[in-house]
Amino acid sequence: MMTAQDKILYVANKLGLTSLKDMQASTGAVYDVDIDLSGQIFSNAVRHVNPRITNINQNEFEVNEALLIENISFYVGTSEGFVDNFQRRFGSGAIIVYDLVIGNKRVMKDTPVFAAGSPYAFANVGTTVEGARSKFVPRHQTFMEGAGILIPPQVQWYIQYAIYDVVTGAVIGNDEESAIGCYLFGTKVLLNFNTSI
Repeated sequence: MMTAQDKILYVANKLGLTSLKDMQASTGAVYDVDIDLSGQIFSNAVRHVNPRITNINQNEFEVNEALLIENISFYVGTSEGFVDNFQRRFGSGAIIVYDLVIGNKRVMKDTPVFAAGSPYAFANVGTTVEGARSKFVPRHQTFMEGAGILIPPQVQWYIQYAIYDVVTGAVIGNDEESAIGCYLFGTKVLLNFNTSI
């Protein structure tokens, strides 16, 4: 079985990135909220750099930076700064269907994430109560452990999504009070200038 580091090095070698062997890797995450309600996440990050909304300023990594995605998680980012649970906001009959696009290739297509059900790995329900509302962390996710997808350096990427009612098949619209957000978790590499350590 290939490790995350093996996959990163394999892709880097195919791209001709020889400096990747001098990099250090750690757990990393990028997140963004579709405040434009465009049906795309990460593609417009440059327009709303704000740590409450996103931790990136463009939808491509720098020359010596990459992310091996091992988990994709969805949540609802409200205009008040709350992170809300997808099921709580849209109901248990909702589903997100998304594509992950890296460069000009769809590397994940029509992937479903249901509002109801497991996994509960990140569902800290009611951890912080402010007024009558609780803050939630993402639980609606796709796990890719052992089969991660690498976002290489200097390649644009984004997630395209739609929300549906699983009973009727109708598209469910969202608004500024229920903007969909997404986290990409995984192994992130950065150029290591301390190669002698």
